[in-house]
Amino acid sequence: MRMLALILSIVFLSLAGGAVRPASADDQTILRATLANGLQVLIVRNTLAPAVSTEVSYLVGSGNDPAEFPGMAHAQEHMMFRGTPEVSTDQLNTIATALGGDYNAFTRPTVTQFLFTVPASNLNAVLHIESDRMRNISDAQTEWADERGAIEQEVAMDESQPGADFFNDVRAKVYAGTPYARDPVGTKASFDRLTGDELKRFHDTWYAPNNAFLVIAGDVDPQQALAQVRTLFESIPRRNVPAQQTYHLRPVPRTVIRRTTTLPYPLAVVGYVLPGSNSKDYVTSFVLQSLLNSERGALQGLTTRGLAIGSGFQAEPVLPESQLCYAVAALAPGQDPWAMTERLEAIMARYAREGVPPDLFEATKRRAIADQQLSRNSITELATDWSDVLAVDREPSIEREIQLLQQVKLGDVDRLARTYFNPARAIVGALTPTYRGGAAAPEKPTENPLPPRAAGNVALPAWAQGLISNIELPQPAVKPTVTRLSNGIRLIVQPETISHSVFVFGGVDTQPTLQEPQGETGVASVLDELFSYGTATLSRDQFQRELDKIAATESGGARFSLQLTSDAFDRGVQLLAENELNPRFDAASFHAAQRQAAGNAAAALSGSHVIALHQLNQRLLPSGDPALRQATPQSIAGLTLERVRTYYAKTFRPDLTTIVVIGEVTPQHAREAIERAFGVWAANGQPPDLTYPAVPLNQPSQIKITPQTMQQDAVTLAEVLAITRDDPSRYALQLGDAVLGGGAAGPLTSRLFRDLRMNTGLVYMVDTNLSISKTRSRFQINYASSPGNAAEARKLVDRDLKQMQETPVPQAELSLTKASLLRRMIVDGSAEAAIAKGLLERSIQGTPLEQPAIAAQRIKATTPEEIRDAFRHWIRPDGFVELIEGP
Repeated sequence: MRMLALILSIVFLSLAGGAVRPASADDQTILRATLANGLQVLIVRNTLAPAVSTEVSYLVGSGNDPAEFPGMAHAQEHMMFRGTPEVSTDQLNTIATALGGDYNAFTRPTVTQFLFTVPASNLNAVLHIESDRMRNISDAQTEWADERGAIEQEVAMDESQPGADFFNDVRAKVYAGTPYARDPVGTKASFDRLTGDELKRFHDTWYAPNNAFLVIAGDVDPQQALAQVRTLFESIPRRNVPAQQTYHLRPVPRTVIRRTTTLPYPLAVVGYVLPGSNSKDYVTSFVLQSLLNSERGALQGLTTRGLAIGSGFQAEPVLPESQLCYAVAALAPGQDPWAMTERLEAIMARYAREGVPPDLFEATKRRAIADQQLSRNSITELATDWSDVLAVDREPSIEREIQLLQQVKLGDVDRLARTYFNPARAIVGALTPTYRGGAAAPEKPTENPLPPRAAGNVALPAWAQGLISNIELPQPAVKPTVTRLSNGIRLIVQPETISHSVFVFGGVDTQPTLQEPQGETGVASVLDELFSYGTATLSRDQFQRELDKIAATESGGARFSLQLTSDAFDRGVQLLAENELNPRFDAASFHAAQRQAAGNAAAALSGSHVIALHQLNQRLLPSGDPALRQATPQSIAGLTLERVRTYYAKTFRPDLTTIVVIGEVTPQHAREAIERAFGVWAANGQPPDLTYPAVPLNQPSQIKITPQTMQQDAVTLAEVLAITRDDPSRYALQLGDAVLGGGAAGPLTSRLFRDLRMNTGLVYMVDTNLSISKTRSRFQINYASSPGNAAEARKLVDRDLKQMQETPVPQAELSLTKASLLRRMIVDGSAEAAIAKGLLERSIQGTPLEQPAIAAQRIKATTPEEIRDAFRHWIRPDGFVELIEGP
């Protein structure tokens, strides 16, 4: 749940019909309006990048599913991408792909949301799409017949998730007698009965302008954007929308569930029902939940004391009436989850009996207030946060956000703990794993060819025709200052003034599988855990208290990070450096970190998917390859503190370190602070060679793994490629990968998505992954289908691969993919964290920081023949290792 949506739920404002006004007298960059038809609009100007996010939220969700059709809201969400009387499915998919950004949809209990993030210059196209499908939808039976196959694959994926049965049973018990008790994803039986006509009636009932909110956030002029909204949306007629029901939940008596699970690790759970968004205690509940999940809280302490491999307090999506929350602890295989439930209940009983620590309460409030700056650092998150505020919390005042938090008193939080952490109302779960692995078996899929379907050209509406033909190279929006400190640290600073906050992302170039000494596999994992135990001079609790004083979030290790308000930057950098340069190498911390790392390794090695991927790598790589090294509980148990300390001294070097600073800070200030804190760090000797050896091409083979819960065949086709990062044909191969499977362009008009999902409904998802590095590369195709469809899906994959090698990509198809990839580069710069992480990874990999601009030029110049030749030269359709995880 988004921060804003959680904490702003009890203040409601009303807007006069047709009124337009800024959100406040002091902030002219936020504009609110209510159209004559009831559509409520909020526009937020944010100039972080030349991008814009739109989110349409309809006040209908899985809680409105008819009893006879569970999953109907979810099905209608899918069908919103299946065309309208004015825009066909092919046209909609083509337009969405050409826009090149993010597009997605989410069905929640009380709301269904549709999100686009695109270049700001393309806002009008997105508004055309959203207004068109708000006005009317096709819901054609033929389209539903195709989509039903895909959504039923999603149902099978959902039902196959390890541990899902327990949480579904808890929801059914807590929400008995209400729609919330039903599976929000839906069921195969329900979808088999459902028709296009019934879906159309559902759309016409709920998808109305007077039952929706439209949020626009990004680099737009609010008044101009509102004029576009009026032109496209105001003529949509309002409808009579049914009143939403409010449900009165019956108290659930203490329930104990002890059962086996297909999770690879034991799980202890204690559930409680807390106030919902309609309650006056909702903001107080948010503060309490945040406090319980604090790094200094007793629940997190179970992990840092080595008693669990993961622990904390988790919340399900909030409902108007309640919110289901859990104290949870994941354990190492072999541990007793029932004994851990007793620990969890004891912790919660202590909070209820003694109250929460006052200093932790104040620190939690400070952090929540500081975090409100962070949504401004991502255009997509800004739109999503505002959408949750409006649609879930129903028009709270953003101006009162900090005031609402400050009004929460310690006594309020203690009262909630006493009231709701009642053992007589607890739902206790102790889940013990019963993993049953599958064996490898040479099983060839049955051939059942389908007729070929040509891609063809799609004629677009007049308002969308320029999306493919009028595409310019993206202009670099990031111009960082790059310096090298005297000890070798590469410092990259990108000033941004969109909020009063700063992000720091850093990385040390390490390769554990190359650098871990023989007999010490897993030493990097123990070291990574140690960074959470404080510093040489500050215990874990003391270190967290110092971070809490400045409301900072910090993470140490080979990849380290810091986020905080700009006024706390210097102190935050000092704490970050203390953690990185002086980890807490004492016996107690070491043994706790060792137990946690060993537990994580045991849980991972018990998971069927990890086993499957390791078998896949064994077929792809030669025997003895360093990438095949795998830490085990036994190898970790054999380590000593001195070995961990020695590994740290050899591998953590300033001359292999990059630090990226982005936010409200000048390059000079950033350098002074980093140099002051990290300047004493020194390297010894020459840096190591961290280049993996080249590998030969793999032989084709097949692996079959049979997990317990899988209802589908999850198929991975993988092969080693001989191409390397320096080969100029890699751009043609990357562009061809986008044509075939979507790549960074997204899947909607990729050949595999069209043939396996849209035209046949054989799969729910299909994508490709092309990884090209300095010395070794890999190509991978992933899809999931019912076992009966797997052979047909593989046949289409083989057909599309061969076509890529034999026939140049048609110019229209190639232009669409180029437009998508080039616009995607603009969207990638719409979040400060994404900008910083991109700069960091390019620096560590040794590629130019301006690599996206270089790639854009090469992609735009690539020809169809170059793509065909690259696929013909590098891709081996008969060279795949086929991994099947399924029944």
